[in-house]
Amino acid sequence: MAITPLRRPVEQPPPLPRVSSSVLEGLFVRGLKADDRLLRELEALGYDVRRPEVDYPIPVWQRAVTLAREHVFATLGDEEAYRQLGRTVVEGFAQTLLGRVAAVALPMIGPARAIERIPRYLGMMGRPDIEVTTTSVGERGRRLTLTDRYNRPDLMAGGLERMMELANAQPRITVEERSPEGYRLLVRW
Repeated sequence: MAITPLRRPVEQPPPLPRVSSSVLEGLFVRGLKADDRLLRELEALGYDVRRPEVDYPIPVWQRAVTLAREHVFATLGDEEAYRQLGRTVVEGFAQTLLGRVAAVALPMIGPARAIERIPRYLGMMGRPDIEVTTTSVGERGRRLTLTDRYNRPDLMAGGLERMMELANAQPRITVEERSPEGYRLLVRW
């Protein structure tokens, strides 16, 4: 009788994150108010504004953001274009049913507490996989390290700028470090 060796199960990579349809609605329907041409191209990518799914795989989100960059901010450099898209995402998301829940509290809690709530807000947007480490930099500054392999740091910087403005602050956000596994932002107000 031959003995067969035991095989170790092959570890499956974790599933790719998904992005809430409220985020896409915020960017394309409420923020950019996408024209028919952009809407057709988004539908070809897998996002139909007339029949939204609950959430979307991260590659659909990435392609949709790239498409928005090409359509709306083609004349800007990449860093500024993605920063503007980030601002638009938060502005539009704050107008969605889900986003209003978060946005209504921002002026009352202020910028420091808003930064503390970033993991919760990312979870609302469908990205609980992003780990956020926060370090104080004086009374009116925080250094944030985010484990986000799927978004450009400039997109997040723009979104945080708009969030901080909604919290009654005048932020200055610098991308300090970029890596394939995430990025580090310096947030001052």
